[in-house]
Amino acid sequence: MAHDKTGGSLTLRRAFPAVPPSQITQEPFDSDVKHLRRLARLQPGERAAPADLWNYAQDLLYSDEIQGPLLTYLLPFCLDAWRHDLTGVQSDYGGFVEWFYPALANKHIFDERLTPGQTIAVSEFMRESILEEIDNQRGLSYSGMGARPYRWITALTTHGVLLRDVDQLWMSWWSMDTIGKAVATVQYMSCLMYRENENPIFAPWTRDGGGGPPWLWGFGGHLYNHRWLEPNIVFLRKTLSPQRVEDSLSRAVATLDGLPEHETAAMVHGDVPLCTETLVVRCAELPRLLETTQERGKLLEWTR
Repeated sequence: MAHDKTGGSLTLRRAFPAVPPSQITQEPFDSDVKHLRRLARLQPGERAAPADLWNYAQDLLYSDEIQGPLLTYLLPFCLDAWRHDLTGVQSDYGGFVEWFYPALANKHIFDERLTPGQTIAVSEFMRESILEEIDNQRGLSYSGMGARPYRWITALTTHGVLLRDVDQLWMSWWSMDTIGKAVATVQYMSCLMYRENENPIFAPWTRDGGGGPPWLWGFGGHLYNHRWLEPNIVFLRKTLSPQRVEDSLSRAVATLDGLPEHETAAMVHGDVPLCTETLVVRCAELPRLLETTQERGKLLEWTR
């Protein structure tokens, strides 16, 4: 079943305050409160200005104190902007998202700043948004740094740093009940099977255009000194195996029967026996890469 954001958006809005705090006490990182005043005037359904959200992400990261009531009022607007960037609706939120991720992680927003119910609502919204983008995937030939699969793969990978429910996201994706989920499965599994310059879906990286297969351990934004949360690592170790990859590709091929993506999907599925050694190594290695604390300037790579 295809996902839409309606249910997650309603749950999110109900979990957070309907009105802003009467006073703004949040310390702005640059001593200018005008962006905070503009954000506090937003009404549900309105979009925040990208520059105002960028500044607010800096406030969260670099101020000693976070005004809780303002955070809980503005978080739904932040998440709407994150979703618009993920789904390609509004690309100029990208700069904000790069700092929003570390603000959430570094300031322990989900564990220390929200109620359990609010964290559940955020998690549902983020999962449904990622699944919506997965459902919209089409095509099995990409080149260049702007390729659409990078968005959902990066969001999925980053989700494992922020929240402990990758199992729910992963199993919904692997239900293979939409064309987009089948396409996304072939996109993702190709990165486990093929060496960098042999992937039939992602053209090799070039100096001018970028591209190449996505790094399945690449976190979004300025997330340094971070790793996947332990429950997510445990789940992935139990779930990811060469046999599960082969099974998922088989189901993806069946789902794509009669569609333009079917030929490429069938080719990738047929290549599984030829890629067995690489697949065995990478299925074991991906959890290790994701549990490795990633540091600025430290490049992680497949060993095979």
